Amino acid sequence: MDTTESTTSTTPQPAETTLPRPSGYRWMILFLCWLAFTVIYVNRTAWSVVAVSASHSLRLSVAELGIFATAMSIGYVVTNIPGGVVADLIGGRTAVGISLVAAGILTFVFGTVTNLALGVVVQVLIGLVSGADVASFTKLLSRWFPLRERGTAFGLYITSTAVGGVLANATIPSLMAKLSWNGVYFVLGLLSVATGILCWTFLRNEPPREVAPMPEPAKSRGSRPSVAMILKNRNLISLSAAGFGMQWGTLGFLAWGNSLMVKAFGLPTGKAALVMVVVSTTAIGIKPLVGFLSDRVRGTRKTHLMVLSGYFVLILIVFGLLHSYTAMLAFAPLLGVGVYGYTVLTNSTVPQYADPRHVGSAFGFANTSWQLGGVFAPIAVGAVFGATGSLLLALSVLAIGPLLGVILLLPIREKPEPVADGHGFAGSGNHAIE
Repeated sequence: MDTTESTTSTTPQPAETTLPRPSGYRWMILFLCWLAFTVIYVNRTAWSVVAVSASHSLRLSVAELGIFATAMSIGYVVTNIPGGVVADLIGGRTAVGISLVAAGILTFVFGTVTNLALGVVVQVLIGLVSGADVASFTKLLSRWFPLRERGTAFGLYITSTAVGGVLANATIPSLMAKLSWNGVYFVLGLLSVATGILCWTFLRNEPPREVAPMPEPAKSRGSRPSVAMILKNRNLISLSAAGFGMQWGTLGFLAWGNSLMVKAFGLPTGKAALVMVVVSTTAIGIKPLVGFLSDRVRGTRKTHLMVLSGYFVLILIVFGLLHSYTAMLAFAPLLGVGVYGYTVLTNSTVPQYADPRHVGSAFGFANTSWQLGGVFAPIAVGAVFGATGSLLLALSVLAIGPLLGVILLLPIREKPEPVADGHGFAGSGNHAIE
């Protein structure tokens, strides 16, 4: 089945201006998705904050500290695609509710573990039950927000990752001082369950009126998602592969940024951390800004992505040429734009390329590809930096990813999007096929 390819690339669709005004409840949907993803990211960041304290009671070595985070990541990557399929079959509302409640119960259980083996098992299970969450959020937002508003909606929604990280680092240390690391996980578990119940109660799968064209039943053969359907979608495959390259740069830099600055220039750990904080804090502002502008600047998502990915390449190389801490700190916000700016567009573009009924499955496939960039990039950077000790060469290895991203976006064929006017409605634009 290749209806997605033809729908997004070559077959004219009904103009969005003919669709009714979207429901105001879409902002509640956005808030709940943002809240849930913020809680999820607080949970994912928690171990990095409590690890040293927990290592004493669990009798873990330094080498074993990262095992728990890796265990959860493995479970999460494994269930990205199945989780997306589940979201399509049972609906984003139910999938989010089940995922958060199950993850919350397991998070609470993690606070009771007393040894490494049991802890790894619980973390893998948390990853496994979390595979449907992001795909569900993407599906819900794509159903409630019209194309002309999706950049803005996804830009606001994705700030949750940065906010979650800030909240975790700001609140967990004081909470741990009162409750110990076990108590932190008891609180986080209860918070996740409560958020899951809230989402289950107030999320809605379908808006009261359509805000985006749906496939005509006569032209849609079959209603179940399949791997074959995804593999036939040229646009989605290209976006997934390009996103792998971009995430190679982002996740590789986040994994190695501190160490590269410390080891290459002998910076104190605190100074290197400050640079990374500035880079990450930039995400809170740049993500909604990129989303807002993408809804209003003429051109295709493909074009916008190519520009941002190309910028990421250049900014990594320039950062690698700097030799003073002052310059690095001043340059950090510009680097933050490169590291995080494109993420809004990769996330918001998946629903545009996918069959609307199978957005969860499509996002699960794409996200699996993107996450793999974070698996392999740190290994490559470590090998190059270990052999050369050069910050420039290490960052050049990272820059290869977004450079490939630019190239891998070229096969995509899509129409330029209508540009939103001051009232949020699409204005006239060039709808010619690229």
